[in-house]
Amino acid sequence: MTRKLLTYGCLALFMLPLAACDSVMGSKEDETTREIFEAGRNDPTLLNEVEYVPLFPFYETGADGVALESPKDVYAGYDEFLYVVDDRGLHVFDLSGRPATFLPIEGGGTSVVQDRRLSVYVTARRDTLLNGQTWDLPVVLRYDGITTGAPVLADIIWHPFDDDSRKFNAPDPITTDEAVSFTGVGVLFDNHIYVSRRGPINPRGTFILPHNTIMEFDEEGTNIQSIVTLHPTRESLRSSLFPVDVVTYVHPPQRSFYSQTRDFILLQSSSLNDVVSGGGLASQPLRYSALSIRVVPTSDGVEYRPDTDKLRIAGDLDKGDSFLYDEFRFNTPTDVTIAADGSNFIFVTDGGSDSLHVFTGQGIEGVTPPPGSRSTRPVNVSFGGTGDGALQFNAPQGVAYFQRIVYVADTGNNRIGRFRLNTDFE
Repeated sequence: MTRKLLTYGCLALFMLPLAACDSVMGSKEDETTREIFEAGRNDPTLLNEVEYVPLFPFYETGADGVALESPKDVYAGYDEFLYVVDDRGLHVFDLSGRPATFLPIEGGGTSVVQDRRLSVYVTARRDTLLNGQTWDLPVVLRYDGITTGAPVLADIIWHPFDDDSRKFNAPDPITTDEAVSFTGVGVLFDNHIYVSRRGPINPRGTFILPHNTIMEFDEEGTNIQSIVTLHPTRESLRSSLFPVDVVTYVHPPQRSFYSQTRDFILLQSSSLNDVVSGGGLASQPLRYSALSIRVVPTSDGVEYRPDTDKLRIAGDLDKGDSFLYDEFRFNTPTDVTIAADGSNFIFVTDGGSDSLHVFTGQGIEGVTPPPGSRSTRPVNVSFGGTGDGALQFNAPQGVAYFQRIVYVADTGNNRIGRFRLNTDFE
């Protein structure tokens, strides 16, 4: 296995002044502000008493002082900084939106997450020269020291060099490797990480390369295993068709003990070509695009099983109106995150319908109704629609959650939207 380790003693660090009060706090004359007041004038039915409302301002300027350029993902970290990746690099803000650090990444990043050591992982691409040819390969970049103001690029995980399954089988790049990408990173309680990887299905008759899979790496970036028991070519309740993202149950806030589960949720799609010209998203929907996977140790090794609890509850109209495991629930899912503050919400962005879906930890779409409501079933608070309004999106590709606030990387609108669940519209 070839290890490519790059340490940068100094990276660009940009500190910017705060904007004027109007741009930070918003103006009473803003169109978006009027839109929210209009929403508040609706009849106070249950559906209007419980819903997500925008928090202004939305973040549209990067930490380098330039407008965000197609932000792909957002993450609220253990250090209470907000991490955003766009086509220029990694932007770091405090939770008030004030810029802290900007780290340029050639070609930009596609997803971002932080582990409990405060290391930050970004999926991206990088060129390397090998055998006289320049290869454009997927990488996972690990940054240390961002929280302390001394950021360094501490490690790079490369495909295919750091893929242990390729050690004895074509470890050097082949033609199809440039069509492979790392699409997401999930952090485990022991600071191991899952990495979702997608790529073309090999033609019949060629040797098998496990492009479409979830890989596990330890905290030093060493490949532990590929989760090859997830089927890479045939849709099922344990498949990994062109994985879009992977998320675990380990998220801020920081705590001394986490459940030692290795369970995860993965998003999958039916096509490599989800992103089409014009910035839109399109693909043929799968029957089940979001899969909740239980990781179960047995005497014969680790088994990856469907989450029967979420499957069992799906379709029970006494429990809710819609579910994570409804057939064809999503068009083109792009990102998923889980609230680890006890609410256990599951958030899924759908670039095909320009929507944000919210589920309970049981997989029921909605949130618990407020006290005194006639119904005990979760209230559907998912929202969206194509546009640039306060509750609309244009090809959203990332979602994060922290302290009751949901952050959405609204890619086509070049902004990070912020939303809070309100239950007191009376």
